[in-house]
Amino acid sequence: MILLMQGLFWGLFSAPWGPRPQLGAIDRIEFSRAELAELKAPTPAAADAAPHEKINLPYTDCCDPAYLSLRTFFDLAEAPAGGLGMVAYQQVDNFIIRVNGSLVHQVGEMEFGRQTFHGQRPYLLHLPAGLLKTGENEISFITVRQGFPYTDLIAPLMGDHEQVREATALRFWQSLDYRLLGGGLTFILGLFAAIMVFRSQDRRFAAWLMVLCWSWTAFAAYGLVFDLPFGGTGRMAAFFAINTLIASSLLCFIDAWTRRPALWGQTAVEVIWLLFNAAVVVCLYAMPMPEGFDLASEGWSWFSLIAGVLVVARLVWHFATVAEDRHLEAALLSVCAVCLALDGVGEKFGLLAGGYLIDAAPLLLLAFVAAFVQRNFTLFRSAVGLNAMLETRLRAREVELAKAHERERELVDREARSEERRRLMRDMHDGVGGQLVGLLLSVRRGAVDNERVAEGLQGVMDEIRLMIDSVDTAGASLDAMLAVFETRVRPRVQDAGFDFGWRVERTGTADLAPQDVLQVFRIMQEAVTNAMKHSGGDRIDIVVSDHVDGELRVRISDNGRGTDAAANDASQTRGHGLGNMRSRATALGARLAFLDEQPGTAVVLDVPIAVEVRQAA
Repeated sequence: MILLMQGLFWGLFSAPWGPRPQLGAIDRIEFSRAELAELKAPTPAAADAAPHEKINLPYTDCCDPAYLSLRTFFDLAEAPAGGLGMVAYQQVDNFIIRVNGSLVHQVGEMEFGRQTFHGQRPYLLHLPAGLLKTGENEISFITVRQGFPYTDLIAPLMGDHEQVREATALRFWQSLDYRLLGGGLTFILGLFAAIMVFRSQDRRFAAWLMVLCWSWTAFAAYGLVFDLPFGGTGRMAAFFAINTLIASSLLCFIDAWTRRPALWGQTAVEVIWLLFNAAVVVCLYAMPMPEGFDLASEGWSWFSLIAGVLVVARLVWHFATVAEDRHLEAALLSVCAVCLALDGVGEKFGLLAGGYLIDAAPLLLLAFVAAFVQRNFTLFRSAVGLNAMLETRLRAREVELAKAHERERELVDREARSEERRRLMRDMHDGVGGQLVGLLLSVRRGAVDNERVAEGLQGVMDEIRLMIDSVDTAGASLDAMLAVFETRVRPRVQDAGFDFGWRVERTGTADLAPQDVLQVFRIMQEAVTNAMKHSGGDRIDIVVSDHVDGELRVRISDNGRGTDAAANDASQTRGHGLGNMRSRATALGARLAFLDEQPGTAVVLDVPIAVEVRQAA
């Protein structure tokens, strides 16, 4: 792909059959002599009064700011009816053109400090037959130059107007229209890259693409905007800054494109670019001319050469070490690298014409962005298809999960029912069963009267009522369970001859899962039953409060004989009551403590509790 793109680019760029300026087809009019004078003011009157000296063209004047008058002379056997065409270009800031004393061109300002730079572009002028004469004719230039130390004067290209127009049309299009279109194109591509900076995962890649595009836009503006506010020296500094920025941003852009940027490489290039241009400013403003410009120009040639070599080396290293799959983008970047390298060689050694990257950059950037967008659009289409496939699989998986959830819920329900049956059997055995067996044995021995039988049956009924209440509150909230518990237990405790204290001091809205509410209910039920049967006291107090963050505290205390005596009595007559309380607390992840209050016993239950538990459950 690289070889194909290189062949295609250079074949089109330098194809002998491609469009070329046909300068050899012009019957050129040769100039017989040239004369030069330095002026005190850039006016026709000053030029006419100044003494001129003969020179040979091309001619270079150096080094102080100067107004110059250049006279060129040519002979005509007769004035052509269609007039003459002349390509006017001098390496100066601005100029005025006269033909046989008649003004034919004047654009912008000519005075030092206020001069514009319209002389930096060529002009195709039509010299009408009325201004020409048989014999010797004179074309004079009045020029201004300030900042740039060299004034380069050349002989104009002149011939038949139609011949000159046709032969130079392509060159004028390249230097004016193409540069204008290229500047607009790279500006738009830079906007696209700026959007990518905020949307792309690789922001450095997008940022350097933006800088590369806008540096070429700045280059185009440099050649098309002539009324600059910073004078000739500032224009030179801008020239070096823009051209080195194109080379630097291309190097950093390629480094970011590889997805394996060199450690500190881009930062180093940024620092070098800043230091170089700071040195250029020092050379231009602090050193005498032309030494300052010559030193800056020499540094620029080395900068361009090194940048070209580094760009080629970076791409070669990348292709040698990474299996690259972005073939078209890689090929386009290889063309950019070769163009920059050739430009660097041309600037340093003067072996080649140079300007390859400048001429090709807009089209290469457009092709690169198009390839990038096409690749990402393909990925986008693949992502759309992948999303559709994943959505189909997701729906099938949701159906499977719904079925699995239904099966799991049935299993949980069966397990819950089995656990509830085991709990009821355990409570019947340890509570109601124990009391009935005790009454039966007492009746058989004849050691019980009707009052004791009635009391025992009343206890059995109370036990059964609490069991029913515990079933009814299995799905209730904590607050609902506490209300039911207080309603049921208070009369039972008071009928047994105990004072009953009840206090709920909850400030939060946190709740327990229904199965945990049931376990708390059972523990409280067991603790109250033990206190009535085994404490030997006459008061039971229950306090429900928020203990610490994320915990509920339930405290059930009596004023009886204390922990050891009550526990010993309970172990002989109650069976597995205390063990059941501990196992239920373990299931809750709670802490259960039996405290000796002297007098009395306190059962303290600390239950972890969380906000929104009920909704989550």
